[in-house]
Amino acid sequence: MKKFISFIITAVFLFCAVYISADVINENEKNANAQYEIGMKYFNGDGVGQNYVKAFEWFKKAALQGHARAQYELAGLCASGSGDVHQTDKEAFKWYQKASDQGVGEAKYYLGEMHENARATVKNDEKALKYYEESAAYGYYEAQYYLGDLYYNGRLVEKNYKKAFQWYQKAAEQGDKRAQFCLAEMYQNGKGTKKDEEKALYYYKESANQGYAKAQNELGNYYYDRRNYKAALKWYDEAANQGNADAEYSLGMIYYTGETGKMDRVASLEYFRRAMVNGNIDALYMLGDMYYNGYEVEKDCKEAMDYYKEYNRLKNDSDTQCIIGCMYAEGEGVTKNENEAKKWLKMSAAKGNKNAIMKLKEMNVDFVAPKIVNTVDDSDIRDRFVDDSMNNQTGNKPEAVTEVKVSSQTLFAVVNDNADVAETKVKEEIENIDKEKQKTKDMIKAEKEKAKAEAKAAKEKAKAEEKAAKEKIKAEKEKAKAEAKAAKEKAKAEAKAAKEKNNNE
Repeated sequence: MKKFISFIITAVFLFCAVYISADVINENEKNANAQYEIGMKYFNGDGVGQNYVKAFEWFKKAALQGHARAQYELAGLCASGSGDVHQTDKEAFKWYQKASDQGVGEAKYYLGEMHENARATVKNDEKALKYYEESAAYGYYEAQYYLGDLYYNGRLVEKNYKKAFQWYQKAAEQGDKRAQFCLAEMYQNGKGTKKDEEKALYYYKESANQGYAKAQNELGNYYYDRRNYKAALKWYDEAANQGNADAEYSLGMIYYTGETGKMDRVASLEYFRRAMVNGNIDALYMLGDMYYNGYEVEKDCKEAMDYYKEYNRLKNDSDTQCIIGCMYAEGEGVTKNENEAKKWLKMSAAKGNKNAIMKLKEMNVDFVAPKIVNTVDDSDIRDRFVDDSMNNQTGNKPEAVTEVKVSSQTLFAVVNDNADVAETKVKEEIENIDKEKQKTKDMIKAEKEKAKAEAKAAKEKAKAEEKAAKEKIKAEKEKAKAEAKAAKEKAKAEAKAAKEKNNNE
């Protein structure tokens, strides 16, 4: 009898709990704050499986009731199209506008972006700047950092280092690692503020300690210059592990020369290759050097020539031009060609390269070193924007790389007095150098595709493992559910039997 009474009490308690829970859920469905919180849990995977579609649904319920943060989060999902959420700039713009009207500072920043980039609206730089400034005034660090960039580079506004410094400082005070790095650069170079090496070092460290690769590389440079190689290697490694090309090149040079006490040309070769793929131009020259000398690779002068020519195309370097000329003179990696040798050597000698001048004398070529070298003739300047794969990682923003050529008058006057012929030679040279570009680009592309394929394979493996884990958890849940159901039915049957027994008694 006691068991039966206990069972009845338990059943009543469970019924009340279920009823109250259902009532709470129904209330939450009408409560915008609760809807927003549920959306955030699905968005972050907090206590539930991450699910952007469900997050979208809950955000929308709250947003339709005027919840400002829900409107902002809903706009973000529309803009990014995360998960299986349909990407739509039009809806994103609408919800950002609503959130902005309610004073959400972050929403103002993204409205500025949409006006600047003509997403779901007409391009309007004036409105974009207005929204950026409003967002920054609300204290949004992303807007503050971006305004710093705008003033530093003179985009949408007149270039103003002092204002750039002020906005970077505001973002840095909120812990933005990019702003801290930019602030460090400005202290180091005395731009927008008084030069202060101590403060520059402080902000480089602040940024580096948050994992910002550019700052880590700068700290590597700082300690390397002071011969603290242990600290330099530590920071270079940190930056290189994130794909910072300059740090990879520096490590390549350290292991190439062995100046820290250990020469490791196998490691230097790997770092130079990584640096090249990630955009460091100087790595091209060092790879040429390693193939030319056969350092940890089979000696291959043809491969070396390709690297030297690509490096020269980007740097217009007299030393490299001298090397190429000598290789043509000796037939190293190419068919021996005296005319090509003379052309490259004269190009180098025209810039005052002594080795090139000596080689020309050795070849009995009359050459008078020009009094004026590297004079710039506007007709001979070609602006080159390095491919995305070749953008270096220094400064606040990637800029055009301008290849400045020696004027045709200076370069060829010593060879031919006819200006027309000289101009023709310059054009031919430009065409010849451009032909060498494709092979290196293909090589870089192949390296990137290989890395991409490896990353994809790793991602798919991780995804498969995650799926298997989820299926296992699901199976365990179903098993537990089935066991609970069986236990419940068993308890029900026992209660029924007890009841019948009591009735019979």
